[in-house]
Amino acid sequence: MNRRAILPYVFAFSGIVLLLLAFSRMRHLVLPEGSSSTIGPFWKKGDPYCKWVFSHYEQSPYELQWFSEIESAQSSICNAVSQPEHANASNIIVARTLELMSLSKSVQWDNYDTGNATSFHSSDIFMSRMHYNRTCYNSKTEKFHLAKGKGVQLIEPLWGMLRDPFDRWCGDKALKMENHPGASGQSKAHIMPQGYAPYTYTLTDTVPTDEELQTQEWRTHGLPPWHSSLRPSSDPRVGTAYRPPQNIHLDLGSSYFGIWGADAGAASGQWFYDTYHARGKPFDRFIAVEVETLNDTKAFTQIPDDLVGVYTLMNVGLSMDEGDKLNTIDMIKRVVKPEDFFVFKLDIDSAPIEEPILKSLLEDDQEEGGASGLVDELMFEHHVNYEPMNAPWHNPKGVGDLHRSFNCFRDLRKKGIRAH
Repeated sequence: MNRRAILPYVFAFSGIVLLLLAFSRMRHLVLPEGSSSTIGPFWKKGDPYCKWVFSHYEQSPYELQWFSEIESAQSSICNAVSQPEHANASNIIVARTLELMSLSKSVQWDNYDTGNATSFHSSDIFMSRMHYNRTCYNSKTEKFHLAKGKGVQLIEPLWGMLRDPFDRWCGDKALKMENHPGASGQSKAHIMPQGYAPYTYTLTDTVPTDEELQTQEWRTHGLPPWHSSLRPSSDPRVGTAYRPPQNIHLDLGSSYFGIWGADAGAASGQWFYDTYHARGKPFDRFIAVEVETLNDTKAFTQIPDDLVGVYTLMNVGLSMDEGDKLNTIDMIKRVVKPEDFFVFKLDIDSAPIEEPILKSLLEDDQEEGGASGLVDELMFEHHVNYEPMNAPWHNPKGVGDLHRSFNCFRDLRKKGIRAH
């Protein structure tokens, strides 16, 4: 075969190579509309892409009761929590969260609706609710519009000390529970993270009543359809392209991954790894921030193999100073996109830093790119002034009281943040 005869084959082969290279670059970005990829329930071939968005927060009757009592109860909160009515409710709530969190480590959720359908649990009447609406994308207008679909996911109510009432802080008045994991002072037994919180949804256009919710199918664990989403954009090569979400964790006040002080059970890094990453939907980025000087070798020795390259240790203090490259909110906006699943832990024992972050999240405008619209789940130890926490928190002054904490957590939830 002469050179001229070979040239068409060379050009054809080169074109194929270039095409493959182009698609290899896009494989994490482009998902043509109507794809059969399992990125969420109800998206079948030929359908427009739909996602779920936060609608509103509904306080449970038990949470509302605490809001009516907290202003007077906070001066003697341990006495209030130990009253028979509240002790019984606390037992029901914490026992339920412990049951939900007690899944075998073999249970994984790398896709939506992993858990089997079940019925409404009687204990869940104490839980508050996050409500969601379904929206669908119009590729012509390049906008999402409201569609049929209503969803509900439970979250532990705001009650008592906003801490596990079976932990040790109330001393002799601390509540007792058989098979409680232990009173370490850092108990998270009252927290209901998203992957372990019962949820339900339907393709209707009306918010279900209490009676209807109790007859619907529920799932007790796994990824709800509002866990994360895709971001559509116009791409001249393929039409509508979609950016897939990332799973991101920011631990502000991390200490070492596997130990906090001398207490391995209080290590936040290990808890977030076990609770989220190890369940089959791993973090793409795990950012640990600690102002106290850590030993790099010790720090990286403690992280699991599959966090190497994912885990970033920032052994510096962040700020809230405008224009500072270490500004906390600015960093969140650089790293996190609206479609991502973002878990934020804020516990740095420093009100001068924590309070401005809290203020920003409470007061920003999500429609104008406020960082509160990026946070899916927030674990926050709000250091305010009340007994018995004044001593371990070094008597915080000028930051308000427990009543203020109740209002802050409620208002964060009203913005769509699962704040614990």
